[in-house]
Amino acid sequence: MSSSIDDTRLIISDAEEPTGSLVGVKCEDCNVAVFGPAKFCQSCTSDNLIDITFGSLGSLYSYTEVKVPPHGWPGEVPYILAEVALPEGPHVLAELIDIHHGDIQIGMALKLALLPVEYGTTGSTKIVYKWRPAQPSELS
Repeated sequence: MSSSIDDTRLIISDAEEPTGSLVGVKCEDCNVAVFGPAKFCQSCTSDNLIDITFGSLGSLYSYTEVKVPPHGWPGEVPYILAEVALPEGPHVLAELIDIHHGDIQIGMALKLALLPVEYGTTGSTKIVYKWRPAQPSELS
């Protein structure tokens, strides 16, 4: 069975589909949210943090075309690396899929996409998070 590539940032609810959510923490003192784990607030340094689950929609804040991937990259090259602003505040970096380069627009609505990929040399499968354009029906 597949598992999350990083269970401190992605919680899998159904590995068969796959479905799941991005997670992080929110400061109870200043309401700043952070993607992934944290010991203290990046804004006010409080340690009064609660775990939160983020929604699956965001908007494209920035992007770049990666022509030289990190060691071990399992996908195609080149690829688009997107910086996505979540409504809750944090920005998340991940590959942008299912779009032609010429159709990319800053501010466009994106939807979280969870995909299984082969991981390492053992042939095991991990579920990774990526972004794809949101369909109009997913925006309501």
